[in-house]
Amino acid sequence: ELSPQEYFSSLQAGRASLAYFSHNVSPGAQPFLEQIENSAEALQDYGISVVKVNCPKEDVSRYCGEENALRKAYLFRGNMLIREFPTDALFDVDSIVANVLFALLFNEVKYVETLADLQNIENALKGRSNMVFAYVPATGTAEHRAVMEAAFVYGTVHQFVLTTEATLLKDTGNDESDVSSARLLFCHCQQATDLAQPCRRTAMGQTLTMLNIHRHLKLMGAPLVTEVAEDPEKVSTVHLQLGLPLVFILSQKETYEADRRTAEFVAWQLLGKAGVALLSRDLVDLNILLRSNVALKTPDEGEPVKYLVLEDTDEVITLVEDKNKVEQIQEDEEEIEEDEDEKENNNQDVQDDQVVEAVSRDKKRELPLEQILVLTEETFHSALLETARTVVLFYASWEAVSLAVLRSYTEVADHLKGTRGILLSRVNCWDWPGVCTKENVTQFPTMKIYEKGGRSVMYSGMWGTEELTSFIMLNRVSCPLRLATIDEAEGYLRGEFPPELSSYHHTSLLGVFSTATSEAREAFEEAGNLLSGHVMMGMYFEDDALAL
Repeated sequence: ELSPQEYFSSLQAGRASLAYFSHNVSPGAQPFLEQIENSAEALQDYGISVVKVNCPKEDVSRYCGEENALRKAYLFRGNMLIREFPTDALFDVDSIVANVLFALLFNEVKYVETLADLQNIENALKGRSNMVFAYVPATGTAEHRAVMEAAFVYGTVHQFVLTTEATLLKDTGNDESDVSSARLLFCHCQQATDLAQPCRRTAMGQTLTMLNIHRHLKLMGAPLVTEVAEDPEKVSTVHLQLGLPLVFILSQKETYEADRRTAEFVAWQLLGKAGVALLSRDLVDLNILLRSNVALKTPDEGEPVKYLVLEDTDEVITLVEDKNKVEQIQEDEEEIEEDEDEKENNNQDVQDDQVVEAVSRDKKRELPLEQILVLTEETFHSALLETARTVVLFYASWEAVSLAVLRSYTEVADHLKGTRGILLSRVNCWDWPGVCTKENVTQFPTMKIYEKGGRSVMYSGMWGTEELTSFIMLNRVSCPLRLATIDEAEGYLRGEFPPELSSYHHTSLLGVFSTATSEAREAFEEAGNLLSGHVMMGMYFEDDALAL
């Protein structure tokens, strides 16, 4: 408690203080003063002093003389006034700390009301910094305070953005219908480069408390995938330290690139729920079954690492999200092992990896794959020289999407059976990672069409049977298609296309150029190369082009 003269003479440059001026304390102001006093210790942690300024009766200065001034609290930085607060906005410790920090951190915490404002901030941050986006139903709440306290600590590392607009929360794609609860999203903008796409977002699943936010930000700052070269029993990561499980993807030298991509995909799905590590069998001598491809280490002390056999990435994710799944998988594996033990009694030559191979073969027999040529490292390049166009599906036999697309691909093969000049083939990147790496296949599945001795075109559309078939058939026709006479150009405009395309719906486009417009024609041809398989493009360029 100070006099006005003592208070203003004590102000130091850069130091913040929250001051309440009063002549004498009325009964109505007593609850407010109690809350101000209770908040002093919390604000002191952030270098903010709390002062009650006792105004003399004769003082008629700005802060002591006006009646309205006595119903406000004032936030100063040095001797500069930052913000005035009505006392009814500072109704408890949470609201005092939240509003004071919000005023001081106006550079570190941006307030937004519309999706456009949020997108502008996102785009400015892309490639530079990450963003923490928080929704609170109202300011002055405990959740608002937690966000502000986190911004005080991490505001120089991440850009904090705050909103109280429920519609904006829904616009960001949050599928939670309850807007009465606060939400926090970590937006991975630092590694984003495409202005047309929003930053990847990871929601915090816990309630908004300072401790939970700190925990979430620490997890977001950890490496996406940790590569380890020691016994999993000895491995410790930030995830285990924070009470989360650690998933090991077991790898080997021949399949490293594919395993790394799998680990990164799983890590994104489990971000904030579990850690992911890539463990090379070549570097660690593990006494486990050859077919085991995943290990799970829980933070529970004394709990052994569990080694499992999982079919696809969905099972890995379920493994973490459903604790009962681990026991179920282990029970299934014990039954399989018992069956295999019986087989080994009858035939000692049957090995673990051969059993797995047989199981895999049986699964593939469910699909009619006989019309699709299997390519290996030895046969890949020679196969591309056999027909005018070779369609290659690069996939991973353990990956759910790949297996679904493989089913569509077999239907395509059935539709195109007997079509001349087209060969449908497939490469299992799990078996032949070297081929996929050389062909720049970075995700599964990927489909490419190779022209004999020429260029290749990669498919980027939907994976339905009709879409795949249309893409392949459109690629049989030159893009753009050279039209030699006006009659051909007129026919093209009437929809008279090559007969092999008669049953396929597609966008068609005609470019007409005089012989003098070579630069424009070349640009049109380049566009045709890029759009090959997606649209039908015709081109006419002769001296009489203007007649069209």
